[in-house]
Amino acid sequence: MAADEEIQRLLDIEAIKKLRGQYTRAIDTKDWDLYARSLAEDARLATDGGVNEGRDTIVANISQALATAQTVHHLHTPEIELTGPDSATAVWAMNDYVDFGKFLLRGYGHYDEEYVRTGEGWKIKSSTLRRLRVDTEGELPSR
Repeated sequence: MAADEEIQRLLDIEAIKKLRGQYTRAIDTKDWDLYARSLAEDARLATDGGVNEGRDTIVANISQALATAQTVHHLHTPEIELTGPDSATAVWAMNDYVDFGKFLLRGYGHYDEEYVRTGEGWKIKSSTLRRLRVDTEGELPSR
């Protein structure tokens, strides 16, 4: 691999790390505009709460589901692979803390993700949460 290709590869990996950091911070701070900007228009999100398709649907459903929750997400040790000039995948180790007041969830697992480069930079194309362990306290509020 030529030096300029290696530099571009490293720049892309760092851009994906920054994107994922912004996405995570956006959820925890409820910055739904920043959250939307991190997603591709045709993004897909799969969690234990179900599957959402399309950026607008994802933002609407996640912002509503977490409206009263305090959340803290931590991501670690990304395994990022560039799969093409404008595509990449990653696995992120994660833990999350989701507090609804009378119900608390602590989750541990991984995010499996796909990314696409757009005219606005890298975006999350697909994110699948796979929790390996979930600790809860209290009762889940009715929706």
